[in-house]
Amino acid sequence: MSDKLIDISICIGNSYDLKNIIPGNKYNFRVYRDTSVSELKRIFLDCFSDESENTKSILNRYEIYTKKIIRLYDNNIVGDALAESIDSINDENIFYALLI
Repeated sequence: MSDKLIDISICIGNSYDLKNIIPGNKYNFRVYRDTSVSELKRIFLDCFSDESENTKSILNRYEIYTKKIIRLYDNNIVGDALAESIDSINDENIFYALLI
């Protein structure tokens, strides 16, 4: 595993449940550059551990996209979407959780 930690944000891009999943809400994380997208999704879902099973089920269907709305698949790593020199949160390392 890479020892290079970076700060990223995941922003909820859309929602079918505006009461529990609010578009525009941003969640900040510190992860390794080689963290898989599947692991990132698990970390993101952990933010909603107090929510109902229905809400968790909906959140589990969200996919992670880059700022340029390029889908990242479970086997991608966070670093696939970032320039080599990115260390702190900026426009490039904001990801979107979208339900399409």
